[in-house]
Amino acid sequence: MAQVTSVRTTSQVIGETREIREVYDQIMLYEPDVAPLITLLNRVKNRRPVKQTKYEWFEDDYVAQWTTAAATAGNHTTDTTLTVTDGTLFVAGDMFCHPRAVTSYVAPEICRVTVVSGNVLTLIRDVGSAGVDTITSGDALRLLGSAHEENGAIPSPKGTSKLPKYTYLQIEKTATSFSNTAIAVATYGTKGSDRDNEHIKAMVEQKRKLNSTLLWGRSSQDLTGGPNSNPIRTTMGLRQAISTNITDVGGILTRKKFEEFSRTSFRYGKKEKILLACPLLVSAINEWATNFLMVKPAEDHYGVSISEVQTGHGTFAMVKDWMLEDGVASKNGFAGVSFAVDLDEIEYLYLKNNGLNRDTHIELNAVQDGTDGKKDQIVTEYGFKISREKFHSMLYDMTDYMQ
Repeated sequence: MAQVTSVRTTSQVIGETREIREVYDQIMLYEPDVAPLITLLNRVKNRRPVKQTKYEWFEDDYVAQWTTAAATAGNHTTDTTLTVTDGTLFVAGDMFCHPRAVTSYVAPEICRVTVVSGNVLTLIRDVGSAGVDTITSGDALRLLGSAHEENGAIPSPKGTSKLPKYTYLQIEKTATSFSNTAIAVATYGTKGSDRDNEHIKAMVEQKRKLNSTLLWGRSSQDLTGGPNSNPIRTTMGLRQAISTNITDVGGILTRKKFEEFSRTSFRYGKKEKILLACPLLVSAINEWATNFLMVKPAEDHYGVSISEVQTGHGTFAMVKDWMLEDGVASKNGFAGVSFAVDLDEIEYLYLKNNGLNRDTHIELNAVQDGTDGKKDQIVTEYGFKISREKFHSMLYDMTDYMQ
């Protein structure tokens, strides 16, 4: 034992490792707002218990208003047949116009359909005498209304078929494992045992996984695909669902390109949408807020920090999602991607039936294998229903922005 002949100071206490450390009683977790869209779905109660691992629904739309010519019709009234790419859009009596170049002030030619045979239309050309035009293969045609004779017969019906849609429920798990000794010992940095603290962390990790799946998941089912040849399923995400309204920034985001993105975002659905923004897009919008955009400062809504961005087409509730970030250094990531979503068209599904709720829960001591410890897991059997994909939009390939 060492002898002390001088005054005792804190150096001796530290050297003997006997000092009482001031340690915060809960380990700080990075990114407390780790899954904003999942948080919003839960807060606004876009949740549905389901009884099957496959969830199905049907979607419908109005008859298309645009098609294209598949052959050429000359610029004279006697050229009265035209092949189109989709003849099912037409019935006798329908009218359509052939738009001229945007640089032309001349009114477009209007045609009336008299007979439909497959994709071949028989026409009355130059209805209303705006002038006959050459209709070239590949040209766009805009459907108008219909014109029928007085005391005429009922026209042929025209409509759309309902489109079946589906998604699957995915089983998500996050496990923890502790020896009973590790559970029993006192530790710094926790209120209670390390096991309790790890449960909190595991719940956050589970939430992060759900949010990642909502962004990038793709629905699938393989009835023998698991490691024990049991069924394994995955659910759909935004990237799979969105196919129509996709804006390619092409590198530098300009205000004009952001305006284009806004137009496509609000073309369908509500005029208030969630803008799930990558950090770079948030920087651009905040930069433009001083002169070009009306942006209200971020406020806390349902536990998520939201800024209101007003455009000429609708209002974005902008939420920053750090999952839309750079990947491994010098490798591809998602830093240039953002989504605009209509929250009413997204539902969180979870399996619940026969007295068993498979929404997120902790299974304590899930494996009792005789070891002197506890193996726990967080389990969620869930899926996402993302409907009416035209109500959502995506922006990608943003590397910087114009100041």
